[in-house]
Amino acid sequence: MRTQLCFLTAALLLPGLAQANELMQVYDLAAQNDKTFEAARYGRDASLEAKPQARAALLPQLEASYNYGYADSESTVSGFGTSKNHGTDESLSVNLNQSLFSLESWRRLQQADGQVALAQATFRSAEQDLILRVADAYFAVLGAEDNLRSARAEQAAVERQLEQAKKRFEVGLSAITDVQEAQARYDLTVAQEIQATQQLDTARLALAEITGQGSTGTAPLIEDIPLPAPTPDKVDDWVGSAMDSNLDLLAAQLNYTIAARGVQVARARHLPTIGMTAGYNDSTRESGAFPTDSTSTSIGIGVTLPLFSGGAVRSQVRQAVATREQRQAQVEGAQRAVERSTRDAYQGVVTGAAQVRAYKQAVVSSQTALEASETGLEVGARTAVDVLNAQQQLYAAQRNYLQSRYNYLLAVLRLKAAAGRLTPTDLGEIDKLLVQK
Repeated sequence: MRTQLCFLTAALLLPGLAQANELMQVYDLAAQNDKTFEAARYGRDASLEAKPQARAALLPQLEASYNYGYADSESTVSGFGTSKNHGTDESLSVNLNQSLFSLESWRRLQQADGQVALAQATFRSAEQDLILRVADAYFAVLGAEDNLRSARAEQAAVERQLEQAKKRFEVGLSAITDVQEAQARYDLTVAQEIQATQQLDTARLALAEITGQGSTGTAPLIEDIPLPAPTPDKVDDWVGSAMDSNLDLLAAQLNYTIAARGVQVARARHLPTIGMTAGYNDSTRESGAFPTDSTSTSIGIGVTLPLFSGGAVRSQVRQAVATREQRQAQVEGAQRAVERSTRDAYQGVVTGAAQVRAYKQAVVSSQTALEASETGLEVGARTAVDVLNAQQQLYAAQRNYLQSRYNYLLAVLRLKAAAGRLTPTDLGEIDKLLVQK
């Protein structure tokens, strides 16, 4: 079952929005410089050579050899005196071998088709992983920047409350405990700012590790991002698509196919092989008692029948069968894992959108609560601690709201990856949601 899987794009929901292109620039840098992805690319290229190597065993094998030597000898034969012989010896030979029948070689060629397909699937999985790592690292930087701005804003707000508490204490409108509470909250915000600064440095280093650049530009998300539901809106459709296209499952299935071919390769070693040989030889010998020049050609067909190899072939068959059963178990395990991860990713998108809406409302409610506390403080119905608590709640709600947007977008990407459909184009759609600098 191959169901069309898509999300409404931001371009449709937000016509005329300028493109920042920061995220795609980061991805392009990562595709060029990330060493994990580079290793995957070279690994694919190496694995692709399995087929030409397997095919080579079925093609003609031609080799030539040339020998040159000089000999100087002296021999004495009783009654005949001493004779001396010296001169050069040369020989040139060309040999051709052609396999006529080797079931083992044919099975290896069939097995190589699976190895090539596995190499492509593994590389495609590495590409999806790179997209997810880039998005995760990019949003980690944006989240760290949000936290630092929030920490500094909260520190400034608490500092104002501390100054007001001191003034109210000086004129006898509040107790010293209000000043002490405000001072404690202020000291906490200083520590939070230090931690947020360190987290931002760490996030930037992680992004630099992927891109290979010391620093890269980042653009924040727009204020209100679209929150479309998954299309189709049934989780079973996504699971069905994942069973068809999930790259981890495909790799497990290809590993099973390769192992099954391996059983056929091992069993084919019991069968005879037939080969044709042809040769040409041209030699000149001057060092002997009778210098000679000779040329010869030969052609023949040979049959090799394995009779007994100490039980090695039978052992190799048993080993191949065990490997095939191992791969089959891994396929079944991968199917279960893919179903679980796809359902989890689907729920991540649905609940992620709901969380964004809920946290957005929480920001509005927290702002209202703060204003009410500040008004209550002025009329004596609230304490300074109430205002500090309301401020803390507001900034926490703001941070949760900003982070929930990143979580939602990452959930969208993970769902597409689970279905085996994640491409750089999907990253480009998120790029359209960034603020133009």
